[in-house]
Amino acid sequence: MEFISNKPVTQYCKAEDRVTAEFLKIVKRGGFDLVTFLFGDMMDVPSCDLFVDTQYYPKGHTSHPDGLIAKNCNFRIFIESKIRPNDINVIQLNNHLRLLSSSFDYLVYITPDTTKPKELIGTKAVWISWQDLLDKLKDYASSCDDPVIQYLVGEFELTLMVLVFKVKYRKGNEKDVREDEIFIDTGDDRVIIVGGSWAEDIALEYKRYICQPNRYFLPARYIAFCFDHRIKYLFKIVGDPIEAVDLRDSSVKLGSDYFTNTEPYYNSNPDLRKVFFLELVKEFSPVIVNDSVSKNGKRCAFVQRQRYTTYTKIIKAKLTSNLI
Repeated sequence: MEFISNKPVTQYCKAEDRVTAEFLKIVKRGGFDLVTFLFGDMMDVPSCDLFVDTQYYPKGHTSHPDGLIAKNCNFRIFIESKIRPNDINVIQLNNHLRLLSSSFDYLVYITPDTTKPKELIGTKAVWISWQDLLDKLKDYASSCDDPVIQYLVGEFELTLMVLVFKVKYRKGNEKDVREDEIFIDTGDDRVIIVGGSWAEDIALEYKRYICQPNRYFLPARYIAFCFDHRIKYLFKIVGDPIEAVDLRDSSVKLGSDYFTNTEPYYNSNPDLRKVFFLELVKEFSPVIVNDSVSKNGKRCAFVQRQRYTTYTKIIKAKLTSNLI
């Protein structure tokens, strides 16, 4: 059995196999921590070494799952993916179910259906939609400091858009969208929401958003800041951000007063940052109020590191629940 890291994703001709392979590449990189993040609410994930493979052929079985995530403590997750809704093959399902030989064996179906397919109801198969899986991966990528994970998740989203969600875009001034057109996510309607009063102050005073270098964000045209349980301003992102730069570099265009007033120790201890150039487009009056609550009913933060909404939603919103 060939290990997944030796298989280039581009070798897979079937769209279904390519999507699965890209997902498992991310799992291989993220390891046990990512597996727990993705599946911990669905199953008991023991702590031990992780093994990931694609195109799995178990000995003595006619079943051929699309992937396998396993641990050396006899914990296995068999993956079966579908890129079309209502595409469950019952014979294949029953063959896969025969692979579950212990309480630490799981069969996960990943499909584009909006609800659990009826063929899986009442079986031992676990189901998750591609959209929910993508949302979890994006949450994980936004909270980790691994640029490889962040890059892979971004590429995976584009693959899903093309092969699973079938999203198209219009090129130039063409009136019709051809079937062979490729989706390009420009983020024209997307708003990044991040936390921090310091960041908002910098945005208002210097028209910049400054964060750690190479931090992953989905393509977006706007950014807003949520803290003290409110969102007050909306900024437009002007041009492309600089991924990793010394703030003293002329490309950042920060005056000396920035270092005097904001980071007086930067000159003696410089580090690279990611820099967005901003333009204030709206002050919300009244502010958008955070009405997020925890499972215990207590008020909680709307955003930890980053999350996303749309320009269409934020312009009309009165509460953060309107942004979801």
